[in-house]
Amino acid sequence: MLKLFIASSFKKLTRQFSQNSSITPRPVIVVVGGGHAGTEASLAAARMGCKTILVTHKFNTIGEMSCNPSFGGIGKGHLIREIDALDGACAVVCDKSGIQYKVLNKRKGPAVWGPRAQIDRKLYKEHMQEKVNNTPDLEVIESSVEDLIIRDKNCEGIVFGDTGQIVSCSAVIITTGTFLRGEINIGLRTYPAGRIGDSPAIGLANTLDKVGFKMKRMKTGTPPRLLKSSINFDMTQIQLGDMPPKPFSFMNSSVWIKPEDQLECHITHSSLDTEKIVRDNLHRNIHVSEEGIRGPRYCPSIESKVLRFPGKRHQIWLEPEGIDSELIYPNGISCTLPEEAQLELLKSIRGLENVEMVRPGYGVTYDHVDPRELFSTLETKRVSGLYLAGQINGTTGYEEAAAQGILAGANAAAKALSKPELNISRAEAYLRVLVDDLTRMGAPEPYRMFTSRAEFRLSLRPDNADLRLTEKGYALGLVSEERLQQTLKIKYSLLNMIEILSNIDKSCADWQSRLSTTGIRINPAGRRCAFDLLRMDTLGIPELKMAIGNELPEDFFSDSELYQRLKIEALYSIAVEQQLAEVEQLTKESELKFPQNFNFDDQRIALSREEKEKLIEASPEDVSFQFSCNRW
Repeated sequence: MLKLFIASSFKKLTRQFSQNSSITPRPVIVVVGGGHAGTEASLAAARMGCKTILVTHKFNTIGEMSCNPSFGGIGKGHLIREIDALDGACAVVCDKSGIQYKVLNKRKGPAVWGPRAQIDRKLYKEHMQEKVNNTPDLEVIESSVEDLIIRDKNCEGIVFGDTGQIVSCSAVIITTGTFLRGEINIGLRTYPAGRIGDSPAIGLANTLDKVGFKMKRMKTGTPPRLLKSSINFDMTQIQLGDMPPKPFSFMNSSVWIKPEDQLECHITHSSLDTEKIVRDNLHRNIHVSEEGIRGPRYCPSIESKVLRFPGKRHQIWLEPEGIDSELIYPNGISCTLPEEAQLELLKSIRGLENVEMVRPGYGVTYDHVDPRELFSTLETKRVSGLYLAGQINGTTGYEEAAAQGILAGANAAAKALSKPELNISRAEAYLRVLVDDLTRMGAPEPYRMFTSRAEFRLSLRPDNADLRLTEKGYALGLVSEERLQQTLKIKYSLLNMIEILSNIDKSCADWQSRLSTTGIRINPAGRRCAFDLLRMDTLGIPELKMAIGNELPEDFFSDSELYQRLKIEALYSIAVEQQLAEVEQLTKESELKFPQNFNFDDQRIALSREEKEKLIEASPEDVSFQFSCNRW
């Protein structure tokens, strides 16, 4: 039986979670919204030991992938690996529902590789809902939240929209995505909705307004959905997955699908006819013409591409929505033209001349809160016990939302349980880079993660997220014993392998002699240890075996995944060591906290007017704010 409550069963729920019991109750955390931020937030709070209530309009939309059917990518894949290192759910669920897996950016170094998976929408929802349903201390209520209970600047509960009933709690995490005063636009038509078929959150938006939060509008969009059988794939370029596919989760050695069963994706391009159709219909498109509302720069609509880059052909990825699905997602042509113009546009694209459009693309405009209203824990500065995560903070993308969700859930639970916050610096995780950028610089446009945003990206790699974060998560109660033990096993195995190779020291002339038949050339001067030698791109397992195989334990190369991680550690060891001074500086500056309500406009502070204005607007928590600003 689903652990699902509706508003009519509320009295039973309030008795169960009553904070007036003679027995000291566990804290109650309420999460509003069942999207990617909401699911990770509620799962994190429950893992921490709090009674957790997830409030969502419909249970069957938990895990909904509202836009593209994929997870990961450059920068985004790093976030998924970090979420997994903290025992989050999305990576494990991706490994159970992917239909094509591919590591992007392989032409560059491993620090900026981007793990990505094409996902079966239906399977992802099923597995995420199963995860939510089977998590102890996590209950789901199908309802809307109309208001918050705020007393003396403390958030103490929520008010349901359908019944007016109240749930008292220790903290509320709002993860409403695009639903705050959401409006859908197709051509010149507009109507209230946070997503096709789902009502917007009006009351909650009004509450945040009344509290005094700085709120702005943003917009996003999604492309039309196409009938697979109506597409001529012979006219397109095939894109295959990796063989074998690499899982997202550190807990998995393989994914659910056989390598040979992965589905194909395809690439096609827009044409000059496409551009003409867009230009001829711009006057019929309210979404594009709305002034002062910013959309995603790095995932623009086809209308925006035409306006910014006239005369260009634009790539379009044709992505399957599932193994049993007849739908194709045309990634790259987010579109809000009238329906008939969208179909005309589609038929101007190579391979889509006879395409059938199953559902038109549409745009969404919605409210978001200026993320400079938040502490780095994602708790609001105006109201204690109120946390925000996901698109409500001005981000775009499932991965950015899920990352904020797990941080907000962990920190809300930690505060309720009188534990320290999840203390991660931007030198330790993209998760914190994301939060720092938002809370310090705001979100003038929808924020997307890139590897270029991280100063310490050579050490913040997809391969070592577990070594960076899992022990910290375990210390807080966020990570399971099983995951900790696996991480420690990998950690000590790597340290042991590094020690073995570091102790094998030979003259360079000796190394050259041992590797003479491989074509590898080594500078004959001086001495080098085997770990130093491993930094060479051309040195792999066969060459290492040839040179020193008889000096290594028999099982040294038995785990190819572990060897790959060893190779990457060697590749970046010098660069990481050189950055240690900067990391130490950041750590020291992070420890220098500003007093609450510090006056950054004080005349005794020797800064320019512009610098003071930035500080006043961001109201930073510590001196490391300036460290980050110098690099943006």
